[in-house]
Amino acid sequence: MNNIVHIFSIKQEEKLSDEIFQQFLLQIPELFTNEILKYKFWQGAQSSLLGKIILDFGFKFLNLDHSLHDIKVSAKERPFINNEIDFNISHSGNYIICAISTKAKVGIDIEKHRELKSNIADRYFDKDECNEIETSPDSSKSFFDLWSLKESAIKCDGRGVEVLSATHKQYQAENENTVVCDGVLFHYKQLEIEKNYSCCVCSSEKFEVESQQLNLSNLINSYL
Repeated sequence: MNNIVHIFSIKQEEKLSDEIFQQFLLQIPELFTNEILKYKFWQGAQSSLLGKIILDFGFKFLNLDHSLHDIKVSAKERPFINNEIDFNISHSGNYIICAISTKAKVGIDIEKHRELKSNIADRYFDKDECNEIETSPDSSKSFFDLWSLKESAIKCDGRGVEVLSATHKQYQAENENTVVCDGVLFHYKQLEIEKNYSCCVCSSEKFEVESQQLNLSNLINSYL
């Protein structure tokens, strides 16, 4: 059977009411409530909370016999279910996005385009990647396309930022749509979200994408 990566996303621009926030918070394990309540600003707390709710929605949508209470955390602080079912969550700007696979490891990253320190490319990008940015008609988009690729790869890998500088897009024709993360090869797809956003999903196996765009009503009707 093909490896399908299921993508669930929501665009949430407005602040949730205190009642809905608290009701959603009651649905998730204490491990994650503590993490959510550590955020300094409401936007981060809300996005982190909705990420968990979307993940649980995805489990139910796919008829998987798992819930948020089954999640474990690796030594590198990467949440996981088991060796068969994998997931990853990302949020930036107004978007929260979640990827689930029942066949392989998966990582996803979304980035709202913004100003960054000028030396970040020098630290993490190789010659071919820098050349792609420099020759692009939209250097900002190219930068964040590559950045989301690298982030999704290290999240799929599970070792975290320690392998970021050793994570690079492959440019050879025979290695199209692959990225090597400190010696480990992953397959990737760039996802079109909207202007000024870049998003990428990586998997340890070749894959196809099935996407579900959600709204707040979907989540409220499912949980509250």
